[in-house]
Amino acid sequence: MIQALRPSAVVLRLTQASRTFATSKRREQALAPLTKDQVRELISKPSWSVKSLHREKSDGVSGAKITQGQLHHLLRLSALPLPASSDEEVQMIETLESQLHFVRAIQTVDTTGVEPLQSIRDETSHAEDENEINLETLEEELGKEKIVGFARRIIKDDTTIDSSNVETGDPLGQAPKKLGRFIVVNTRTS
Repeated sequence: MIQALRPSAVVLRLTQASRTFATSKRREQALAPLTKDQVRELISKPSWSVKSLHREKSDGVSGAKITQGQLHHLLRLSALPLPASSDEEVQMIETLESQLHFVRAIQTVDTTGVEPLQSIRDETSHAEDENEINLETLEEELGKEKIVGFARRIIKDDTTIDSSNVETGDPLGQAPKKLGRFIVVNTRTS
């Protein structure tokens, strides 16, 4: 039985199909490696600079000014102490205005045709093949298990793990003041 479709439904389905095709084409083009000439051309003309994201002190066209009341309101909402002096308050307002200038500059970037970031990971075909769980990887992991005891518990074999390439950083190493295994935080009473 042939189903009759309204013209608007046909147009909608064609539009969806063309979007899917265009998206897959863009993905293929994005994954295709660039030639040396394409890379050279791409980096020869920078489209922006880090300096453009910083607000100049003399720049008065950065948008709305942050008032003292707005700063105090934000500090109260953030459960942060009020500035101790007017100089510290001026510094906080300048910092906040600079950060807002940076955000506004980022928001002006044209992102049409750019798919939203779903996760931070390597989505190349090599990485997908490497992360794929198949019968071989399952057999390898299941081979590390053994059944022990009357209750027939499954445990992994005690194999040594090569930890030579693992970071051995101290999470408290960057703390300015420590007391044993705790970080000391100085607070002001106002």
